[in-house]
This record gives sequence, C-alpha cells and structure tokens, in this order.
Amino acid sequence: MSGDDASPSLREQTQRFLSEFFAKGEELVRDLILENERLRQEVAGEVAPTPTTPVVLQRLVRQVEELERECGEIRKLAGSMQQQSGDYHTRLDDLEREHYHLAAMYVAGNQFHTAATIDDVLRTITEILLNFVGVGRFTVYGVDEEQQLAFPVMREGGDLSECTELPLSGESPLGEIVAPTGPWRVGSPLAGAGADGTLMHLPLVSGTRLVGVARIESFLPQKSEFVDTDYSLLELVSEHAGIGIETAWIRAHAREVPMQRGAVESLVRG
Repeated sequence: MSGDDASPSLREQTQRFLSEFFAKGEELVRDLILENERLRQEVAGEVAPTPTTPVVLQRLVRQVEELERECGEIRKLAGSMQQQSGDYHTRLDDLEREHYHLAAMYVAGNQFHTAATIDDVLRTITEILLNFVGVGRFTVYGVDEEQQLAFPVMREGGDLSECTELPLSGESPLGEIVAPTGPWRVGSPLAGAGADGTLMHLPLVSGTRLVGVARIESFLPQKSEFVDTDYSLLELVSEHAGIGIETAWIRAHAREVPMQRGAVESLVRG
C-alpha cells in the first residue's frame, strides 16, 4: 500500500476525533456560559438560588473528565500516526535499497554479457567491486592452465608490480579454490580470508573451469564489513565474470566465418 492510499484514512480518523472533541468542548462552554449567567443573576438578586447547582457542577466535572479522556485518546492517535509514518518511511527506505540492489545486479549482469574483450570484463569487475560492494583494494589474476598458476593482470588501490604469481596447488592461498564445482555461492566460506589481511579470494568460473581469481584485500575507508547485498553481487561476479572472460577468450581466438545454413542446422541437430 502506498503512502497516498494510507494517508486519507489517517486524516479521516484524526478529523473524526477532533470533531468529536470540539463538539464536546462547545457543549461544555455553552453550559459554563449558562451557569455563569445564572450565578450572576443569583448574585444580583434577579433570581432565587437553586439547589440544583451542585448537580450541574457535577455534570460539568464529568464532562471535563470526559474531555480529558478524549485528549488522551487524541495523544495516543497522534503517537500511533507518528509510529505508522515512521514504519512507512522505514519500509520505503528498504524498498529503495532493494530496488537499488536489483538495479545494480541487472546493470552488472548486462555489462558482463555485452563485454567484447577481457579488458571490458576487468572494467566491469572494477566498477562492481569499487562502486557497489565498496572494496578499495583488490587484485584480479588470470589463470595459466598449462603452468597451473595465477598471474596478476589488474589491480585497484595499489601497484600491480607488487603482486607476484601464485601457484594453484600446494600451500598457495589459491589451493582451496582450484577445480571448483562451480562459482562461489552465497553462504559458502570466504576462501583465503585472513591470509595477509585478505578478505577473500573470489574464483572467476565458467562452468567448472577456473579462468581467474579476484583477491579482495580491503574495503574503502567508510566501510568495515560485507553486508547481505554484497554477497549476491560477489556471486554474480564469480559466475558472470568467469563466463565473460572465457567468452572473450574464445572470441579472440576463433576464426570468423560466415554463418551457413548447413552448419547451423548440424549444430542444432547435434
């Protein structure tokens, strides 16, 4: 329900209470004026004193008590309205954050799918980790499948020359992410976390093929830890960056040939 849908009912409820409150107040004022006029006449000797005065005063006291109760209800209503307004704004903020996160996921996925080169993929990884996740320093490694090592290809927040090759076997920090069953998933352990202050080693995977690794080293100054929405973005990078790198690699080494009906049909039937 939107704020516009909820507001009229709140306004109507408030107006109803205020109308009843002022109606009772008007009745009380009218009785007080009449009683004051009667007392003035008694003092002036225009009318004889009446024994009903205490009864009238008791009725007026009851009306005052009723008005005080109504005031209490109005204060409660005002507090409830403020609480509902706060809940509405909290929910609105949550929806805005959720929409922002979904937009980030959509943009990130689309960027990976449209990447034509490995450089395009690396640029997209940088944009996501830096601008959406809030990582201030990270290094992206490519994988040499023949030599079974990872080599640095891009670094954010530091000098690339400071990074060295990392073997994919033995006691290397990357040993635990070699030959993964698939991309990193939300809820999985943060591989390599804690080693030399590293936050995690994120595998970049296409299917079950490891094609790269993103070593996430530190956050931006204004951030101290991963939040829930970060993990789904890391999962997206792990899978879609890996596919993007492999696709760009194949595209760069495939010989361009015109599409032919027979070849397409054989691929479809195959």
